Amino acid sequence: MAKYDIIFKFAAKTGALEGYLYEREKLEPLDNWVANIDAMYRSLPDGVKDDIKEEFGVVLRRTITYGAKVLEEEIKTKLNNLVLALQE
Repeated sequence: MAKYDIIFKFAAKTGALEGYLYEREKLEPLDNWVANIDAMYRSLPDGVKDDIKEEFGVVLRRTITYGAKVLEEEIKTKLNNLVLALQE
């Protein structure tokens, strides 16, 4: 069961970020949160990344859309770079 622990944590953090930004007007800095999601995704085995990248891309794009008015440019750039990395 331990091998699924990291997958669960990754999914929970990513889903929480998406939900956190849904229809928000203001927010606290999210730089660390986004950096953790990026690092966790990059540390996943290639097979897992292949299995989840389509849905992960959907979640990231929704996150960018929901946060369009409130996200700092640096965070938008990090999220967009992660979307681009999914296409490699």
